[in-house]
Amino acid sequence: MLIIDLLGLVLVVIGFCMAFRQDLIRRIFGWRSRPAVSARHRDDPITYILRIAGIMLMAFGVAIGGMFTFFTLFSGS
Repeated sequence: MLIIDLLGLVLVVIGFCMAFRQDLIRRIFGWRSRPAVSARHRDDPITYILRIAGIMLMAFGVAIGGMFTFFTLFSGS
């Protein structure tokens, strides 16, 4: 049970970094830094991709860890 919970926690941390700490992820992958905030460069597609993928990873980590723990602790066997 601890291995699955640890996997869920790792997914949540990676997802959080992808969604909210994008400068770190951009440096790790060697992508260009976030453009300056201006009307012309406000719509950076990598920003939206990282936000969506990060939130999805966070949700999957919480779901897999939570469901596995719930079923392990409250199953009849």
